[in-house]
Amino acid sequence: MARFPDCDVIILCGGFGTRLQSVVSDRPKPMAEIHGRPFVSLLVEHFLRHGARRFIFSTGHFGEMIEDWFLRHRGPYETVFVRDPVPLGTGGALAHAMPLVRSNPFLVLNGDSFCEIDPERLLRFHTRKRAGATIAVTHDDTREDTGAVALGEGDRLLSMVEKPRKRTSTYHNAGVYLFDRAVTTLFPDMPVWSLERDLLPRLATEQCYGFVTASPLHDIGTPERLARFREIWTDTSAYFPTSLLHQKQGSMSR
Repeated sequence: MARFPDCDVIILCGGFGTRLQSVVSDRPKPMAEIHGRPFVSLLVEHFLRHGARRFIFSTGHFGEMIEDWFLRHRGPYETVFVRDPVPLGTGGALAHAMPLVRSNPFLVLNGDSFCEIDPERLLRFHTRKRAGATIAVTHDDTREDTGAVALGEGDRLLSMVEKPRKRTSTYHNAGVYLFDRAVTTLFPDMPVWSLERDLLPRLATEQCYGFVTASPLHDIGTPERLARFREIWTDTSAYFPTSLLHQKQGSMSR
């Protein structure tokens, strides 16, 4: 049985963050400052606590800022960087990163959202179901702009519709995926494509399941959500303590 510490963690950090430009214009969205350190470091910290040892950062716009930050804040884990030559979409970026992936299965995260799942439980669920792909899903009656996921018997994926005009499902895509390498056979044969629109809906015909979590989904895609996250997030950093960062580089500006 696979162990989570052996799973590569791919973080997709290549978006332009258009809706966030009014408050975060000088860095990629995952580098938005949260209590003196970048948002993406919260994701890394969470999975480090669960034993992750290898992170692959798929970058694009301002990608050098992500590379520089993690290279200057090294820890007991491996960081690998792959930069998209042009915007490739979430799916194209994953395909571009695949030659660097060593593990089977592997975890994929969106770099601008955070759901505090237990990855060991996710992996056990994935293994027990003999799934080719597992999508973490949440309940949230207040959200309308996420992927709508419908699950059937045994949490089998029935459908996934990205940001539908009318929601008929109470499950939301949490932006956390555990994939077996065989999923690459379903990748579209084009350079630019979307995980959410071009791959996940196709998985309804495959051995794909939804892992239901009670953990809330946070994202920083708008100025309001970024401000709200800064208000509610309590920093408990062990790997990237804010005081240490201020000693090394000074506080990051908002």
